[in-house]
Amino acid sequence: MSAAPGWYEAGTPGKLRWWDGVQWTAHETDAAPAAPAAVQAPVAPLAPVAPQVSQAPQKLQAPQGPPLGWYPAPGDVLRWWDGARWTGLRVKNGVPGSDWATTEQPGAAWAFGSIFLALAALQFLLGVLGSIVSPNGIATLALAALWFAIAAQSQAVRRIPPPTGDAVVLDVLRPLPGEQEGPGAGWFPLAPRFTRWWTGTRWSQYTGTVYGVRPTFQGERAYRILLIMSWILVGLGVLALLAGIVLMAVAAESLWTAIGVIVIIGGVLIVVLGLVILLLSRYQRRILLLPTNPPQNVPR
Repeated sequence: MSAAPGWYEAGTPGKLRWWDGVQWTAHETDAAPAAPAAVQAPVAPLAPVAPQVSQAPQKLQAPQGPPLGWYPAPGDVLRWWDGARWTGLRVKNGVPGSDWATTEQPGAAWAFGSIFLALAALQFLLGVLGSIVSPNGIATLALAALWFAIAAQSQAVRRIPPPTGDAVVLDVLRPLPGEQEGPGAGWFPLAPRFTRWWTGTRWSQYTGTVYGVRPTFQGERAYRILLIMSWILVGLGVLALLAGIVLMAVAAESLWTAIGVIVIIGGVLIVVLGLVILLLSRYQRRILLLPTNPPQNVPR
């Protein structure tokens, strides 16, 4: 189900990318001139479609860097290294989990925080002009602080120096990606751009995403938190809508009407965000929770 580690063409002219036996890594090198080789097709199970590649000259050396695995990290924890960077997945006191706040895209988290901060500032400004303190502005400011905290935490983890030494293997963390316990082991797609490792007898807690291999030991807890946060957002948005409607209904001045409109707009945005997260929860369920059925068409 997967190709041996080595340098392969991965779609970039004149470049070769290192395949570590489980996934493509970030390491690239210039392709050495060579006679045409027989075309092969090693399966890159972490990509949505396995690229067609050709075997590169074996005289090239493997990139220097630790392979994916669990390594000791600051804070007396084991942290998941995906072969290129640290992630927010960690093991503390023998229990797998994740940081309280983490994201694969810190830049997007900074952007969300800035949007909510601007919206909160606008709500507070209108509140000052209307001689009131808007509770909607407080909730929006709290959302901005949350996104900024997530972004800061995620970037702090990525700044940790790369691991040294060997990866740590605990029974609670197995089966690891690549471990085989029966026929038909491999990466199987369960959602668009998402695969999970099947050992031949059971599903593992390791998934293949566009960001790399990710453990999902925290999946059930993360899924519950996702649903709770979604409904909280919807509730806050509905309250903001009602408050804006009341303000517009009792407004005696145009300023109060403007405040009501701004509050309604903020409520709509929060409701939409909550509903979008709820809609995405079905996809997240397939990513975070272990499947109940084995993959189809697997040799027994």
